[in-house]
Amino acid sequence: MPFRHLTRAGHLAGALALALSAAPLRAQPAAPAAWDVTQPRGVTREIAFTATEGTWMSVDLAPDGRWLVFDLLGHVYRLPAEGGEAVALTQNSGIAINTHPRVSPDGRSIAFISDRRGQYNLWVMDADGGNPRAVFTDPMVRAAVPAWSADGQYLIVERTHLGGGGTPPSRGVWMYHKDGGTGI
Repeated sequence: MPFRHLTRAGHLAGALALALSAAPLRAQPAAPAAWDVTQPRGVTREIAFTATEGTWMSVDLAPDGRWLVFDLLGHVYRLPAEGGEAVALTQNSGIAINTHPRVSPDGRSIAFISDRRGQYNLWVMDADGGNPRAVFTDPMVRAAVPAWSADGQYLIVERTHLGGGGTPPSRGVWMYHKDGGTGI
């Protein structure tokens, strides 16, 4: 099940970057006034390649068994369960890292972790990749491995509070409504 993926060279292993070092560089437009993690900084280039396997991937099967989602190289993809062409669902997030996709019990939404607002927080998008929205964003909290409640109304996520001001980091399991809120 090969597919094409475009990414910046910084996401690839050093060997691949060295092998492609002869590719021409192009200047990037001036940086916006506010920091935006989805925008590259400095001189970058795009590289086209085909991947046929990956490691450290998260995979989840839709409830009807007809399609699955997985993460690879910082993006979330959707693929028919019988195989075929994988479709990038998070390609519009620029160079943000998107991981840990989980399909809702009704198959209409996908929860995932993204750093598109500066920290690895909990996000939800429609099953086709449209309408991505943050469930929570907190620059002092990293989220990982979301799971849906059986009724599809809540998301359970591992949270690490980074501490600060001499406070040590703390970890816990939190629950959020799929539409957001402060969580418990």
